[in-house]
Amino acid sequence: MSITPGYKSKRRFMQLALRRPEDSVGEDYISNGATPLAMQTKGLGVEPWITEQVTRDLDDGKNGAQPVIHTGEMIKISGAFEMAGSGTANTPVAFAAMLQMAGMDQVTQADKVVHSRILNAASETDGTIYFWWEGMYHILLAGKASLSIAAKVGEIGYINFEAQGVYGGTLSGSIPQGDFSAFTLPEEFSKQNTSFSLDGQALNCTSFEMAQNNSIELDEGTEVKQIFIDDWDEEVKVTVETPELATFDPFAIARSNTFVPLEFTQGITAGRIFKVASTAAQIITITPGEHKGKATWELTMKAIRGNDCVLTTQ
Repeated sequence: MSITPGYKSKRRFMQLALRRPEDSVGEDYISNGATPLAMQTKGLGVEPWITEQVTRDLDDGKNGAQPVIHTGEMIKISGAFEMAGSGTANTPVAFAAMLQMAGMDQVTQADKVVHSRILNAASETDGTIYFWWEGMYHILLAGKASLSIAAKVGEIGYINFEAQGVYGGTLSGSIPQGDFSAFTLPEEFSKQNTSFSLDGQALNCTSFEMAQNNSIELDEGTEVKQIFIDDWDEEVKVTVETPELATFDPFAIARSNTFVPLEFTQGITAGRIFKVASTAAQIITITPGEHKGKATWELTMKAIRGNDCVLTTQ
């Protein structure tokens, strides 16, 4: 007879708390008293214990596996948020803490909230995540994240995340009572709700993707153990119906190595708008295709340094 309790694999739940001024980097901010935010996610997954192994290579006159020392303990947690605003134009979205963990700041203006790339590593924010999976918490400390965005016509858009941090151990516990009231209803990618422009020209878009490609590193010495974002390489991929060349010629733009602005906007009503924009993107590849019998171009682009993608909710 199995002695396991027969837990259900889909019962997953995530809480997040950012570092406060009174916290030291790498501490358990939730255990320290920070109020955790319940995250309404999709497709949560965890790699609970990731290490490097130092082989001892002992000369003992024997063949076979050698004992190792585990070092550099880390944990990864991944999932997605539905692409939506906060319900109020100048209120941060319910998942804004994850945007900050991904190396972005948060500036509230009269009619919107703007998240721009932080260029000074000392100004980045890290977080603690408690990932509950049927009876057990997996704890991530000093967490940083990398984001990607994916949206297709006729579907809901998603902000995907992969958070990495220092392994903080496990705890037994029952499922917390999560308050998801701050998460709003998303709108589908459609003619009514969605728009895309490149070099100021509106294009008939059927899919949009953006990836930060944050390079996340573990930094450990005798005084500090932390996670930091070493570099990034933002990429955008979009599929658009082929327009007349007189209207928009991506080949001419690409061949001249010209940087052009891009803007993707999901939502049209104040409080339900999510926007991705770069003031200088370079076209890297142009691939012909088709969508429902219509000719398309799949354009891959890079957001050039200093013109990193800005996320805006309004």
